[in-house]
Amino acid sequence: MKHHSKYPPDTRRMKDVAILFLRIFIGSIVYLHLIGQMQTYDNVINHYPHLLGFDAATSFAIVAIVEAILATMIILGLFTRFASSVMMVVAALSVAEAMMPDALPTERAKLDFVYMGIYLTLVISGGGYYSFHLARYYTTKVQSNSQKGL
Repeated sequence: MKHHSKYPPDTRRMKDVAILFLRIFIGSIVYLHLIGQMQTYDNVINHYPHLLGFDAATSFAIVAIVEAILATMIILGLFTRFASSVMMVVAALSVAEAMMPDALPTERAKLDFVYMGIYLTLVISGGGYYSFHLARYYTTKVQSNSQKGL
């Protein structure tokens, strides 16, 4: 079978494997971050901002649940671009908060800047071949083609 790319087929799949690794890597980092925050819950709650009028504990719980859901979506490759873009905005807000006039840039802000780059890469590339979103797309496409008699 003739392929129409200037790269051999196995090279194209290696890109998808790299995207899979990147998704698993950044999702695991988010999980480890959340576990670390849960272990130091009392310290986190004392300094956590009050979002949308909620107290610090409720704000932290909402943000932790949303981050865990988005990290799971990234790992599974389900709506990767959406989940990565939301996480990229959160990382950008964290970097912007560290750059405020009364705040000192911290190591955390530097890490968030690196995470923004990873999320941007996933926004550009999408979930890749090894993702549930792509599998769902191909499943519906094959079903619709078989119903048309193709």
